[in-house]
Amino acid sequence: MSRLLAVVAVVACLAGCASGGGGSSAAPKGPPQASTLPTSGTVKYTGDGRIYTVAPLGHVLRLDDIDVQVQGVEWRKSVKVGFKPPGTTTYGVVTLTITNLTKTKQTVGPTQIWLRNAAGAPFLASATSNVPKNLLSTPIPAGGSVTGTLVYPVPVKETGYLLVYRFDDARAIAKAEHVGLVKYS
Repeated sequence: MSRLLAVVAVVACLAGCASGGGGSSAAPKGPPQASTLPTSGTVKYTGDGRIYTVAPLGHVLRLDDIDVQVQGVEWRKSVKVGFKPPGTTTYGVVTLTITNLTKTKQTVGPTQIWLRNAAGAPFLASATSNVPKNLLSTPIPAGGSVTGTLVYPVPVKETGYLLVYRFDDARAIAKAEHVGLVKYS
């Protein structure tokens, strides 16, 4: 009988602790929520519900299947590209080192790394460009790294971030739950 009373007392105590009337609560799972993106770190952005990992200029952005580091940005008045969007007056030639953290060969997809200016306007890399080692056509071996370039036709010289999607999300970016931002200037 005393054993039964002890079990009932423990159950009652546990029920009381879980009732919400206590002063402590369990820590939330995942990164903290934020209404603005940090200069570095990982947060769940309340604006769109996605998790963002942000890396400052000169640091490596690491997502679970890709590392990205900006090596440099050069602004040119002219670059030979397959398609020049209307309003283009300059080209951001971004040199990146990309590390493939997967166990299979990967290629950067055309909508996988976007240039976003300080106001958040997005720009796609040119699919074809006359620059050394265009990352949109350079295979990256499993576990390997490649340094190459992406060319962004833009209206004016921009400052901001590169928006990076994981290799696993490259074909369905709208469904991506975790993305990265790496400062390029």
